[in-house]
Amino acid sequence: METQSIGTVAVSITVLAVVGTAINYFLGPTYDPKEPPIIHRKVPFFGHIIGLLQYGMRYFEVLSAKHPLPVFTLQTLGRKIYVVNSPDLIAAVQKNAKVLSFNPFVSFMSPRIFGVGEEAMVIINENIDGEKGNWGLLPDISRGMHNALAPSESLDWMTRTMLTKMMEYVDPLGASKDGTETNLYKWIRTAFTVSSTEAVYGPKNPFNHQPELEDVFWYVETILRENYETVNRTLWTRDFESDMTMILLGVAPSIIARKGCQARIRFTKALNQYFDDNGPETGSELIKARWKYNSEYGTAKYAGCFEIGDLLGVLVNATPTFFWILIHVFSRPNLLAELRGEIAGATDETTETAPTGTRKVIQKIIISKLKEQCPLLLSTYQETLRLQTHNSSSRWVTKDTLLADQYLLKAGNVIQMPGYPVHTMSSIYGPDAHTFKPHRFIKLEKKKDKGAKQHPASFRSFGGGATLCPGRHFATAELCAATAMFVMQFDMEPVEGKWKIPDWAHGKVASAVPPPARDVKVRVRRRKGMEDVEWRFGFEGSVGKFEVLSG
Repeated sequence: METQSIGTVAVSITVLAVVGTAINYFLGPTYDPKEPPIIHRKVPFFGHIIGLLQYGMRYFEVLSAKHPLPVFTLQTLGRKIYVVNSPDLIAAVQKNAKVLSFNPFVSFMSPRIFGVGEEAMVIINENIDGEKGNWGLLPDISRGMHNALAPSESLDWMTRTMLTKMMEYVDPLGASKDGTETNLYKWIRTAFTVSSTEAVYGPKNPFNHQPELEDVFWYVETILRENYETVNRTLWTRDFESDMTMILLGVAPSIIARKGCQARIRFTKALNQYFDDNGPETGSELIKARWKYNSEYGTAKYAGCFEIGDLLGVLVNATPTFFWILIHVFSRPNLLAELRGEIAGATDETTETAPTGTRKVIQKIIISKLKEQCPLLLSTYQETLRLQTHNSSSRWVTKDTLLADQYLLKAGNVIQMPGYPVHTMSSIYGPDAHTFKPHRFIKLEKKKDKGAKQHPASFRSFGGGATLCPGRHFATAELCAATAMFVMQFDMEPVEGKWKIPDWAHGKVASAVPPPARDVKVRVRRRKGMEDVEWRFGFEGSVGKFEVLSG
């Protein structure tokens, strides 16, 4: 049986190779010697497609490790993919934002993922590149989002709201003297989903009033981000994990990708109800800006659909990042002890007297002090992002471009800039670039103080250039503060007795920080000697800007 199976596979691959060669010869894009060097696969045309289905966005990392070139070309049917690994070339791509643009992806994805109609797409595409002036639905929403998420009272309000809400999930973990057992990632998912959306939507947050929306959202997130398993499935055994492929194809998705479409409808219905109830009036400046421009440009009825994309940005990377930070910290006792000593300098202790006369000790973690007095906390956060980020920034070549006066990029093709190859370059991060070193960014900062320069495109966790993540300040504040609270209030150990760091979910197509491949069951209890201490966040002063790298 085994010999027969191997023979069948060999014949199939041979036939596939012959067909692929013929298709590629007649229909594949022609290659210009001025273009980046081309990487061939044994199975022409189909080889790279199979690789993408198998590995997702990680495929670019796999090829980059095997072919350590500054840039190379992947040739597929009718299209080429230019994979850019050099920080210098990434910076050059970002400087050519007009002709090497992200906007065509918005035009392609919006009707398929968000389910918006042709009427909305006309408005979305109108002046999408800002060539006719400083107006347009997407340019205006983008400016509104950047303003709302920049260091300001708006950012302070969102940070206060998120962390205050999160304490409703943190405090119960320490309720039992014997400790609380929980699945760490699942607990984080719930806590971050409700708390972060509270910071966006305010008191009328639909995730707070309709708890079932958490599962609906992550259901939608799954179908949007997992399609790699389709290569191993048939059409009739598909589940929601493979619906993304059918949704993107746009061929009768309500029939072929029924589960995914139903989840999307349920989610957008709840969000549209929020807008109908004037929810933005008491929400953040962020949601006010999005609602304002959707109303002005005539796309208000699609506002609930658009929130799918906005919430992907708010939740899907911060949630797994918090998991990985806690795993890295609590599995390293020396790091945990050092962080506790550092964060103690950013806390204020007071006492309160209850009506019964009992005195209670209050420990407040002052957010504004964390950014000024906790370099190890910030370094640990950045080091976690450096090694756990597996994103790839995308651009569309709208016009033939000579990149850095050396490489020809031809119009109609795609650029991918994977982050992990840059994050593990020994020329930037040293010979131990593949190893988790929590003090790494403290040392880099000291080198900068001595005049050394950090390459502007050497840290890719937040993207870069025109698509630099506007929420990076909020994400950094919430994650560093939440880490500080967890570290100071709790001891945590794996229920199975020994820390076993899980692998990450390799099939995630677009998540910058993938979740774990498996959850970790932990036992959480209050730290010895602090059982009666009440922990709070202190919001004296402005949250401001945490100094972290961005590309």
